[in-house]
Amino acid sequence: MEKAKLLLIFAEVAKQGNMSRAAVPLGMTASAVSQHMRHLERLYGVKLLNRSTRRLELTEAGQLLLRHAEHLAQTMRQADDDMAALKHRPSGQVRISLPTGFINAPETRRLLDTVRERHPDIRISLMAQDEAVDLQHNDADIAIRAGEIADSPDNVSRRLAACPMHICASPDYLDAHPVRRVEDLLSAHWLCHSETILRAALDELGLSGRWPDSLTECPSSAASAYYLAAEGLGLTLALSLEIAPLLDSGRLKIVLPQHRLAARNIYAVVAHAKQSAKNTAVLEALKEVFGGKRAT
Repeated sequence: MEKAKLLLIFAEVAKQGNMSRAAVPLGMTASAVSQHMRHLERLYGVKLLNRSTRRLELTEAGQLLLRHAEHLAQTMRQADDDMAALKHRPSGQVRISLPTGFINAPETRRLLDTVRERHPDIRISLMAQDEAVDLQHNDADIAIRAGEIADSPDNVSRRLAACPMHICASPDYLDAHPVRRVEDLLSAHWLCHSETILRAALDELGLSGRWPDSLTECPSSAASAYYLAAEGLGLTLALSLEIAPLLDSGRLKIVLPQHRLAARNIYAVVAHAKQSAKNTAVLEALKEVFGGKRAT
């Protein structure tokens, strides 16, 4: 039993790449985690981790042991899920990775309300990140993604809705820098969270091969681009559900509404077709919240 506990701690340390970060989900101090790792190395008589001030690196023995530790962690999670399913009452944590811009979306609030009302034993953990997560390595249980999803033999995607994409800016910015024609987009200042998305939008508007004269990159967070736009710093691209509160409050306006951009599909992505009771319950709630319809 002691060794199993140490293996689970080791798996979390390897995942986080840092004793201090691993200590948080483990509910321990960093020094306690370090002591457990030294004890594990003594038990096996091999060095498992190369420690540096910046990051831990697994030795060859550590990489081998990690495979067994991850298998043990997955087995224990599956046991928990199976027992919850036997009770016919979904329970436990469900980790949802979603784009940063989705945090303030009305759909996200309705999802939390729906799950809380119907499944009080389910704990939702929202992980706002614009980078794709590795579902196969258990970085999340469900990922919500926008745009086309490449076919994968590993992951299973479920379409939730189609959502319009808009160019938007604050009323103050548009008063100072009017955008009356498509060509005016090139002389405006852009807050860009994805060059790929911006380039595709310009292509749709007949500006293929052309690029704005002035641009600020916001690569780490799409939400930061929306809120900077609301502060009057330029134009940005956003899905309607991401900026709904800002549109409703009047802090943002849709630019050139007569030129409609193609809607983007919203997907829920999971690692396997067969899901636990708790994940299935949340997926059903997601389907209901988004309604499988085009958002407005």
